[in-house]
Amino acid sequence: MKDLNKTKRLAVIPSDPLEAYKTKGIVSWLEDYYNPLHFFDEVYLLSPLEKEERHEFGMIIIPTEPNQLKSRIRELNIDIVRAYGGYWACDMVCNNKIYGIPVIVSVHATSPDKLHNTIKKADVVFCVSEAVKKLVLLKFKKTDKVWMLPNRVSFNIMYQYPENKLKDLNEKYPFRYKILHVGRKSKEKNLDNLIKSLGVLGSEYCLLAIGRGNIDKYVKLAEKHGVKERCYFIESIENEKLARYYSWADCMCVPSRWEGFGIVFIEALACESIVVTSDIPPMNEYIKNRDNGLLVEDYENPQKLAEVIKIACTDLRLIKKIKTKARNSVKKFEKLTVDRLEVDHYKKIMTMKNNGEFNKALIKRLFNR
Repeated sequence: MKDLNKTKRLAVIPSDPLEAYKTKGIVSWLEDYYNPLHFFDEVYLLSPLEKEERHEFGMIIIPTEPNQLKSRIRELNIDIVRAYGGYWACDMVCNNKIYGIPVIVSVHATSPDKLHNTIKKADVVFCVSEAVKKLVLLKFKKTDKVWMLPNRVSFNIMYQYPENKLKDLNEKYPFRYKILHVGRKSKEKNLDNLIKSLGVLGSEYCLLAIGRGNIDKYVKLAEKHGVKERCYFIESIENEKLARYYSWADCMCVPSRWEGFGIVFIEALACESIVVTSDIPPMNEYIKNRDNGLLVEDYENPQKLAEVIKIACTDLRLIKKIKTKARNSVKKFEKLTVDRLEVDHYKKIMTMKNNGEFNKALIKRLFNR
């Protein structure tokens, strides 16, 4: 058996360039994200999306094309290779496997087009939710190698701000009830029906929609329904500053048509926000209706959506109940808890590797010649 105390090296292939994380304003957690609790001695980011070799966020970044991956893994003496996302990064690592070196793919989306057939070649798959796991198992049949690893939230960043820290927002948006939508301007996030619901709710309600994407069709929709003056479209806010908005809004409503995990809901709950969302997986895995949030069955119906939003903003007894439970209900997603789970997964994989479990595929291939 190999020495478990030797230098541990991880290679990661994210599905986005690091520049994208800088744009989103979430770079502060990247070092911990790719190396939880500093379990690995060295982390190498090997991606064709990077343009220059450098050391950043606790990683050695080396631009790497798919056809260069095998030689890089051998040269760097990598112990574990991990792809983030079940599509192109999954293709890259699974099509360039070195037998004996485990390949992990983490899957974060429930969209079938973001799960390629190459997932079948992975050794272990991490899933962020039961909804994602259900999709993965349609293609990846090694059920004992599908492990849960949810997204994480820092409770040191996401917490409820006191009212006296929110005066500027109240002055900027002087409406009685404030609805917050956080997410990309895309079909998935169902901003269109939320805008329509604003017309049902009336003049006391305003909507702040924070997220990147083309707003033209949403502005036109707001004009059509006579609510343009009560809609505010904000391209982006740094992740660390979102807690103020979660704390300030009367409700955070993203009635998603589909989600892989829904990190914004966990963030909002950690800030004791009143969350309104669709009654679909994965949100109904961790949100219980009228307990720690509110779920909408008919989320394509603006009238029904408006009815639930009104309850979220005006039912004082229910608001008090939800706020009391919200933060505690998502403690299992707190950063340190998930970091520890991820390290446990890595320890298990390293033990399996040192016991030769990932050599079995090579042995099988040799004997089947």
